[in-house]
Amino acid sequence: MRENYEYDMFENYSEVVMLLVKVRQQNLTEEEEEKVRSWREESPENEVLYAKVMSVEFMKMKMAQRACTDSERAYAKVKRRAQRRVRVRRFCYLSSAVASVFLLLGGWFYFDRMELSGLERLNAASEIIAEGSKAELILSSGECVMLGKGQLDSVWMHEGMEVHSTEGRVSYTGERLCREKCDTEELQYNILRVPRGGEYSVVLGDGTSVCLNSESELRYPVQFDRGERRVFLRGEGYFEVAKDPEHPFVVEVEDAKIEVLGTIFNVSGYAEEERVVTTLVEGVVRLSSDNESVLLEPNEQGVLDKDGHLSKVEVNVFPYVAWQKGLFVFRQQSLERVMQVVSRWYDVKVVFKDEETKRISFTGNMRRYGNFEQVVRMLEMTGGLNFNIEGRTIYITEK
Repeated sequence: MRENYEYDMFENYSEVVMLLVKVRQQNLTEEEEEKVRSWREESPENEVLYAKVMSVEFMKMKMAQRACTDSERAYAKVKRRAQRRVRVRRFCYLSSAVASVFLLLGGWFYFDRMELSGLERLNAASEIIAEGSKAELILSSGECVMLGKGQLDSVWMHEGMEVHSTEGRVSYTGERLCREKCDTEELQYNILRVPRGGEYSVVLGDGTSVCLNSESELRYPVQFDRGERRVFLRGEGYFEVAKDPEHPFVVEVEDAKIEVLGTIFNVSGYAEEERVVTTLVEGVVRLSSDNESVLLEPNEQGVLDKDGHLSKVEVNVFPYVAWQKGLFVFRQQSLERVMQVVSRWYDVKVVFKDEETKRISFTGNMRRYGNFEQVVRMLEMTGGLNFNIEGRTIYITEK
């Protein structure tokens, strides 16, 4: 259940609304751009509100309402309400804010300027969505079980374990009863494979939870033995490791090895990125290569590069774990890096018309579960970019 929070519905509410109007008109000064950026970063609710106001759905709704909108009456009514300090749940705050901005914006002054080609482009982008929960589970027998949205909950026995499958998660139980048996038998492995445009979670037999990002896979024993708990990752995963000091948990990814006892961390090791990045949220982990190792503490990040060099730095962990909270969070990332992450999630191909465009720096938050239109809208505004969409291929140029 979400907690209660107390909000000022903006000390100068009308300024926020007018800034959003100017965003839609692409008529912000540098100072105003910074104000909008700061407001968006204050809370996830502000970012969701921003995305709604910038969406194609909002545009269509306001076009339908333009004939009957009384902006002055709406402005006066909402302004009175906004100046009251109220205690609300997060979702109540968001609903009120969205409704208020919808009324205040009116819409006619922007849509009269909207070019038809731009609307068609955004419509094309709005049709590109990520499928979300989908994966394939490859059993030790070689059998492949397809997992995804709309599936019925199911339970079956496999290698002495009870396997529970629900939408978005597969889990194993019975591990404690199997350890003695496993000591005398060869470990049997399952593979959870997540394609581009998907994500999925698995709860291992020891209670460890792993959330896999798009284009990732985890190979793991159906039952752990009495020794270490070792799994093998390709791509990106968010781990919440069950505490068991007598049985260390080890993650192998590319040329790196991560050793933990019980902790929360994110690790990204996509082959095409040629590095392994481990970001520690809680606990302690040791990141090792063939030649050296580093010990990580909370809010530290270890990087193993393609040359085998290990380094660590202090970081704000949120941008690196926000993906499994439903957000993309970028801080001074190159456009090439941004689109690498986004294209993997939306399962699209990105083509840059020149190398300079790849190096444009971007900072901002985006809803992970929105459609691709929100990405186009935000990047075109902040980066001075043009997107040409042909099916699932995106061509990017500077304006």
